[in-house]
This record gives sequence, C-alpha cells and structure tokens, in this order.
Amino acid sequence: MGKIKLESIEVKVRIGLLEEEQFAPQDLYLSLELSYDFSNIRESDEITDGIDYREIVGFVREFSKAYDGKTLERYAHLLAAELKEKFDFSKVRLIVDKPRYVQKLGLREISVEVER
Repeated sequence: MGKIKLESIEVKVRIGLLEEEQFAPQDLYLSLELSYDFSNIRESDEITDGIDYREIVGFVREFSKAYDGKTLERYAHLLAAELKEKFDFSKVRLIVDKPRYVQKLGLREISVEVER
C-alpha cells in the first residue's frame, strides 16, 4: 500500500452562495492524498500498472469545470466519491481551499476536508 499526494491543484469552479459567485467560476485549490496498492507498479516500473498523475489532475479539472453548486462541502464529497470510484483508490483524502473571500472575512484560510 502507498500514497500519492498532489498539492494545490488549481481549478476553476462555479460555486458559492452569493449571486456573484454563481455566475463566474472562481479559483479553488485542491490537495489530494490517494491511497492504493503500489505492488504492480513497484515490480514492473510501468505507468500502465499504476496511476498516471496527469490523468488524476485532468479528471479533477474536468469535474470542476462541469460542477455547478453552492457549497464546498458538497463539491468535496462528490469529487472524492468520483475519484475513489474511477481510480479504485482504497482511500481518498481531499482538501479544498477557497481563497476568494479570505481577506474580506479577515481569515487566513477557508477550506473543507473530506475523507472517503
């Protein structure tokens, strides 16, 4: 068993409660920790026996581009479930950072974390 970590994948998502957020996609940053069995790729050293990071990043960006919702919690939950199903990970940990309103609210960070 092993883990792949992908930090701060930049995506554009139409998400938010405010009217202004619902019309224009905004930047989110996703960090993923993906657990799966490395035994095949460890032996063969061939990407076809493992998981190509580019495919994961592409999937995350396509999912995000198509998403249209209100809350980070739902977005994170649905994306984690889709990643786990498509790539057959034993565990997915996903953190979504939303930088857009940090300064307005006097915060350092707005984020949601899910694990499936």
